[in-house]
Amino acid sequence: MKRAQNHNVGWLLTGLLLAAAAGGCMGPESRILPVCPGKANVRESLSALATQAEKAVSFRVSSGRCLLTYHNPDNGKQERHNLWLKLWFNPPQEMYIQGSIAADPKAVIIGSNDERFWLSLRPKEISGYYEGRWSEVRDFGGLIMSPKVLLEAFGIIARTQEELRARAWSLKNKGAFDILTRHDESGRPTQRVYVFACDYRVLKIEYINPDGDVVAVTQMGAYKPVTDGFSIPTEIKAIIVGPDNTRDSMEIELNSIKAMEFTQQQRDFMFVPRGRERAEHVYEYQDGRWVPQQ
Repeated sequence: MKRAQNHNVGWLLTGLLLAAAAGGCMGPESRILPVCPGKANVRESLSALATQAEKAVSFRVSSGRCLLTYHNPDNGKQERHNLWLKLWFNPPQEMYIQGSIAADPKAVIIGSNDERFWLSLRPKEISGYYEGRWSEVRDFGGLIMSPKVLLEAFGIIARTQEELRARAWSLKNKGAFDILTRHDESGRPTQRVYVFACDYRVLKIEYINPDGDVVAVTQMGAYKPVTDGFSIPTEIKAIIVGPDNTRDSMEIELNSIKAMEFTQQQRDFMFVPRGRERAEHVYEYQDGRWVPQQ
């Protein structure tokens, strides 16, 4: 795969992950929201989000639509693609997304389990397989290029007690929102999470690069209940700024959502890495970057 094509694949994957992650044509900046008292400190805020995450249940989405608009660096043109999605989620970290393009029902596969995440693309012009370990994810590059973004949209903001350390976060109350900012070990901000204080649902997430620039934004909205205590966003608005300042966008709708229990046979099929053998190009996530494999 040529370098330009690999660049294109990366940002295409970023778009897909962001899109499936959030629902948000009705994000925090698109309508006027009522103002409610926010949480008093970081610990209270993180505790409220953790409590919501504990209510997550397994579910499937049998019908979804994704409209992707992105800049193709190979020809300098803007391209648009419609992608039909199906999604299965088993909290806290097992996920499987199957995307169809034209006559190929498995043109895109995105998955994760407790240890790994993987992405498989079958179209010839971008045929590739990407796999990594959660333990390798340290910074923006790994975060945005993995299903962690989707998990955050479903309420899994932090997966471990280490990620929930209060000292890794700061809290600011502004208007209708509690704004949580995540910091790395050096104190650099890497992410901002906008939580609507009235119902404590996340409506926007910003991802920040090492230079302090916001390079991706997802907006969540149209939350619908899966069960009485657990809701997910069903619409998406995502904007991604590429390394060359091109802007890609994504809109997604999730429909036909239903709670379900997975059998062990289903889990062994959906939540185990697959697709490596059919890809023309294979990459593994190592030290913050995608490394080509022989």
